[in-house]
Amino acid sequence: MKATHLDAINRYDEYRKTARNLAKEDLPDYLKKVTKLERVDQKALVAFKTWQSVPERTVNWDWNFATAYCRRYPKAFDLSVWYGNTLCSLTLGRPTYKGTSMRMDFIEKSPMNCPISGDVFAISLLAYENYGRLIGAEYLRLIEPMNDKLIKYYTSVDVGFSHRKAKQGNPHYLVKKL
Repeated sequence: MKATHLDAINRYDEYRKTARNLAKEDLPDYLKKVTKLERVDQKALVAFKTWQSVPERTVNWDWNFATAYCRRYPKAFDLSVWYGNTLCSLTLGRPTYKGTSMRMDFIEKSPMNCPISGDVFAISLLAYENYGRLIGAEYLRLIEPMNDKLIKYYTSVDVGFSHRKAKQGNPHYLVKKL
């Protein structure tokens, strides 16, 4: 690994930590004491394995790719949301190549008894918005939302994204100004 690549990983690691800490501080009081915002680390990947065989799981991502993704994209942002010792969600994204937008490429909520099911996306969104601002991005993008129900939710007044049609060869996405 080149020294410049390693330097970028270390430099952006400070932004990642700060974004998670700022999001934790901004959580509602009922979530602050019991919610942890961490990296997608080995502990999260072990907890993720319990999701893999659950029939209610709607995606088939193997989150073990997160480590390689973050190594390949040193500015990437990874997030695991915990309620006590229960893994509630995993999220992964990176800035666009020009750095004007922060992409949320993958997000998955636990398909099993997630005690904060209704709050998981808002928590992840808060952390991503913080990271985007810290690195100088102007927009947040949700890449290829899975279905119309999600698109309707993300574009609701409460969440505030708008739909963008894909340019040729690129995925469709939703966008929100930071």
